[in-house]
Amino acid sequence: EKQRWSVGATTLSDKLHNIFGDVLISAAVVAYLGPFTVDYRQSCYNQWQKLCVEQNIPCSESFSMSATLGDAVKIRNWNLAGLPIDTFSIDNAIIVSHSRRWPLMIDPQGQASKWIRNMEKGNKLGVTKLSDPGYLRVIENACQLGLPVLIDNVGEDLDPALEPVLLKQTFSQGVLVFIKIGENVVEYHEDFRLFMISRLRNPHYMPEISKLLE
Repeated sequence: EKQRWSVGATTLSDKLHNIFGDVLISAAVVAYLGPFTVDYRQSCYNQWQKLCVEQNIPCSESFSMSATLGDAVKIRNWNLAGLPIDTFSIDNAIIVSHSRRWPLMIDPQGQASKWIRNMEKGNKLGVTKLSDPGYLRVIENACQLGLPVLIDNVGEDLDPALEPVLLKQTFSQGVLVFIKIGENVVEYHEDFRLFMISRLRNPHYMPEISKLLE
């Protein structure tokens, strides 16, 4: 028992020593690596770790997103909700949960859709498509009430009316916060959440679309 506590204390000490570099790399992953493959991400990890060493910034030799930004209980709940248990999927979920922009998930197998639907099913998740005539109304209601919305089957184009939502272009009047969606100005609740799913296997997004999601 004493040995186990000693090992645990050493591990915690190492994590604290390396936390600055690990968080720095994690922030870069969240900001830049969401769209990329496992191999490309690993290549970036290696390069960034090397840069940290060169700049005398302590970081872990074996970088892990789940060890740095993950929460074991939350990850287990994600897995129970349908998130695959592989490292890539868990890293993707961490990126989604920490990103400042609303995520567009490439999901030809439907795994992300299942995960989001299960995670948000108790929160009155609204599900819509860009092809639905009343989809903006669904988003307006969710913005006002602070509810989650899933836009399914997103193609390679986005409705320009979504731009203020994607960029979180809110404005204040007194103590209230508002946002313009299409032709309407609605109150914006801070608990509002937006998820987008594309079923395309290899979509190509133009730069003007990509900048809304980065």
